[in-house]
Amino acid sequence: MWDSIPSRLAKDNKKFIFSALKQGARAREYENALIWLTDTGLIYKVTAVENSQFPLNQHAINTCFKVYYLDIGLLGAMTKIPIEMTVQGTRLFNEYNGAFVENYVAQQLTAVMDQNMYYWRSKNAKAEVNFLCEINGNIYPLEVKAGINPKSKSLKSYADKFSPPSLIRTTLLNFKQDGDIRNLPLYAISLLPKLIQ
Repeated sequence: MWDSIPSRLAKDNKKFIFSALKQGARAREYENALIWLTDTGLIYKVTAVENSQFPLNQHAINTCFKVYYLDIGLLGAMTKIPIEMTVQGTRLFNEYNGAFVENYVAQQLTAVMDQNMYYWRSKNAKAEVNFLCEINGNIYPLEVKAGINPKSKSLKSYADKFSPPSLIRTTLLNFKQDGDIRNLPLYAISLLPKLIQ
């Protein structure tokens, strides 16, 4: 299970699939390993919801989740990314389907928010918002972008359906208000709870 995380994060659909571990694998065979890795803090589990209402844990789809390492350094080691790539501008952000950026955000959110993590996906699975943050009794959608692409179709789909108090996107761009969307730079993602207040 530990070794399979990078290959799942490399996919467009980063949802963890037990059958990808080996032919015919079932959740019940690996459930204890998943619980152990989560409880020890070696991985972060981000569970899907289709209904964004407080509290999110009551709407969790426990069979649909993503898994991230506790640290992007581990992700780099497990993928055997050359050290040179980490200092080559935006290449690290764009390679590997944005996995490093999503893992980084999961790592930062876990450090500043003492709560389970969730993401939203539409019922038809055509739209997805990377993280939902429960702050002061409100739910804030957070879309993670690997580059400076300001397009946020999924975030707008979420807004049309749930009318959140604020839409948040994190990119390589600096602080910026883009219509209804607040852009929070990646380097400041740990400030999210304070900025919302």
